[in-house]
Amino acid sequence: MKIEEIEKRYAYKFPKLFKELWNNGMIDWMDGHQGSINDGKLWANEIYPKIKDNPPLLLHTGGFDFEMLQNEEMLNWKFDELWDVENHQFIPFAKTDEGNVYAFYKGIKTDGENAIVYIWNDMNETEVLAKNFEDFIFRKMLEAVYDVDKDELDADYKETGFNGYREDILRDLNSIRPYLNEKYLVILEDIYKDNQIIESSFSYGLCSNKKLVQIIKEYLDFEELDNVFEHELD
Repeated sequence: MKIEEIEKRYAYKFPKLFKELWNNGMIDWMDGHQGSINDGKLWANEIYPKIKDNPPLLLHTGGFDFEMLQNEEMLNWKFDELWDVENHQFIPFAKTDEGNVYAFYKGIKTDGENAIVYIWNDMNETEVLAKNFEDFIFRKMLEAVYDVDKDELDADYKETGFNGYREDILRDLNSIRPYLNEKYLVILEDIYKDNQIIESSFSYGLCSNKKLVQIIKEYLDFEELDNVFEHELD
């Protein structure tokens, strides 16, 4: 599928970074296969072993419930009938296991690029995460090492633990290296390679809440950041 088909459906032009990632296969978690990572044996036995060492975008750093949409999903996405799609125009590109959606949002534009938002499936709330797609990637990769739930980690890294997780997020960092700006790469690399693991009763981390907030404030702040608005019909 050509990305222009999706652009036509939404009357939208994706930013340069997204198109570059698309053209280089970095948006595709299924390595050209149709289906979902929830397809069990196909994903675990055939696809994941092929892509894990040079992972596509946010494969390990998106979160344990994060999944990039496949081409057909993006093209044929069906919006909930309660959503006010006339006044709030979204272009979905990722989702969570619970059905929440990550999307470009036409309603907010900064320096020619649209904001990235998080749309709650079971609530009439949409949160503004970043002013553009690059900032979104950086934020997700920062949050990947803050408050990592021990139970979720154990489900995927029972044998290797947090160090196994660290190896995978470093692979994510290496594969995104050609696309992110240098200042973001330096910050992420410094954090990911930090030997001081922050451990609580329920989580691990390499970045404290204070440090995370400081970085977001310094590098990602803009007027609408973290704003929440309603997206359903009255």
